[in-house]
Amino acid sequence: MLRKSASLQEIAKTENTLGLNFNDELKELYLFADGTNIDSVTPSGLTGLIPIHNFLSLEDAVIYYNQSMEFEESFRNWTKNFQPAKQLFPFLEDGAGNCYWVDLNEKTSNYGKIFWTNTFGTDPDYTYDSLTNMFEVIAKAYITNIIFLDSDGYLDCDFKAFDKLSEEK
Repeated sequence: MLRKSASLQEIAKTENTLGLNFNDELKELYLFADGTNIDSVTPSGLTGLIPIHNFLSLEDAVIYYNQSMEFEESFRNWTKNFQPAKQLFPFLEDGAGNCYWVDLNEKTSNYGKIFWTNTFGTDPDYTYDSLTNMFEVIAKAYITNIIFLDSDGYLDCDFKAFDKLSEEK
């Protein structure tokens, strides 16, 4: 379930706590809703914007950020010999180390892009050019039944088709 919108003051407090500045898209997202309510009772397949991935509240994002930054190597793309600076904001995660981050490293070519860290053994990398681009892909995935509810009411996905749709972005 979506939480009420965050206030500009709550966003500013989060920015100050993490030492970064939200871009307009991220600010708009949190002014719409301050994440989703996450509990330890509801099965993960019954929550999420995309299967299993929960939209983090500002408070949960700060906690996730601080825990994740202890493992800086998880942000290194060894193939491209690249690692973004720490001005990243986690907004969508699955509880197992797979997370989408908005790159808020101002004055870089990746500013505003979506960076994905994972536990699949794949190098972390940029997956979408912007939040808008990512949400357009998600919307199309719902419209075309790439993301769907299975017979038990769990959110599911044809991940190969979703990856292909994402690549077409």
